Amino acid sequence: MFDFSTRISGEQPVRIVLPEVAPRNDTKVILRRLWRGRSFIALSALFMVAVAVALLGLIPPRYTSSIQILVDPSDLRVVENDVNARQPQADSGVSIAESQVRVIQSDNVLRRVIAKMHLDQDDEFVLPDGNNATLNWIKGALGMLPPPGSRNPVNIALDTLQNRLSVRRAERTFVIDVSVQSRDPEKAAQIANAIGDAYFAEEAAARTDTARRASDALAGRLASLKRDVEQAEDAVVRYREDHKLVASSGRLLTDQQLGDLNQQLVTASIKTAEAKARLDQARRMRSSDPSTALPEMLQSLEMQALRQQYATLSRNTAELATRLGERHPAMAEQYAQQRDLQRLIQREKERIIDTTQKDYDRAAASEAAIRGSLDRVKNETASSDRAYVGLRELERTLEARRGVYEAYLKRAREASEQERLNTTNVRIISAATPARQRTFPPSPKIVLPLALVLGLLLGGAIALALGADSDRRQTQRASVRPAASFRAADA
Repeated sequence: MFDFSTRISGEQPVRIVLPEVAPRNDTKVILRRLWRGRSFIALSALFMVAVAVALLGLIPPRYTSSIQILVDPSDLRVVENDVNARQPQADSGVSIAESQVRVIQSDNVLRRVIAKMHLDQDDEFVLPDGNNATLNWIKGALGMLPPPGSRNPVNIALDTLQNRLSVRRAERTFVIDVSVQSRDPEKAAQIANAIGDAYFAEEAAARTDTARRASDALAGRLASLKRDVEQAEDAVVRYREDHKLVASSGRLLTDQQLGDLNQQLVTASIKTAEAKARLDQARRMRSSDPSTALPEMLQSLEMQALRQQYATLSRNTAELATRLGERHPAMAEQYAQQRDLQRLIQREKERIIDTTQKDYDRAAASEAAIRGSLDRVKNETASSDRAYVGLRELERTLEARRGVYEAYLKRAREASEQERLNTTNVRIISAATPARQRTFPPSPKIVLPLALVLGLLLGGAIALALGADSDRRQTQRASVRPAASFRAADA
């Protein structure tokens, strides 16, 4: 209730009573205003639905195709000595996978895709410049027109492809999702698959380039190492020639001679001892009875024949002595024959003893010669050993340089072979296929109900605003009528 009072000199103040107005937040008032503006609400809803339908028809649709790439942090162990041998730690697998995400998004990979798919000639990825000079001038004034140096179709296609490319790694996995948007679902699938192929090609090229650089570096070092080995070999050869150190089969000739002479000396000593034993035994049997058994060394063929004759003659003599007696004249001839055979046997014994003596002398002389040669070789070996100290030092240097050279040569060949190998343990586990539904704009099942709700809300807001304005005007008119009636009554 409002109380307006005006003081006039000589008169009582006049009090005007206005009708009560319902509160603005009253639910009945809101519903009454919405009902009165129901036409605005309906028109607004229809308008928003029409706008949504028009936008759905005007906005070109976009389709998304995706591939999934599995990046295993542990590479394939194809060769034992890999150039880029990865030994991932427990927490480095995620870093490797995230790095591969960056590689997929890199310009090198995307430029391969642009070259393969000819995206620099596609109007979808390279928008042609407009021919409207006024519009181009306005864009240039607003800074929206790119400078001439950045209008390369490849760069424009690269920027467009980067905006339409989405690469992310699923949480707690080594799987990378690569998504590409395009107006054509078939083109989107082709670009996604091309990105996978380009990524593999880039990885293979990087591995090949790394192996090639390692191989070139090793090959450049091999020339110097080979020169060092040749210098060490020349030093060894000159040292051998200067000190007369002749080697055969990896051993010095004096060492071989010393070993051979030692073995020969042992053999000669054994032969000398055997010859000495035969000579002593033969000398002891010199005056023995012819019928006595002789040692094997005295059993020559002639000796055996003589002893056989002597045995036969002795048996015959004994028989004649039994029949004729010892004093018979025939016995004298038998005894004479026995003495002749004894002289022959003794002469054969002397001959065998002389032969044994000569064998012993030869064996002793041979042993003495071998001992002399051994002493000479020992003296030569002593002097060679002193010179061999320097030779061993040179040979150790040669072996060290040769080992390094052979290791570098083997590693260079391995690196050269690894240029043709791809040991990355990365594969596509899901290839891209044409999408059946568009990604943008959303489906009419979502857009139209949302546009209807927005239209209803917008119409309701307009109806409430118009209703509030109408109520305010009615209140103003109601407050003006009592004041006019009072002024008329006063007049």
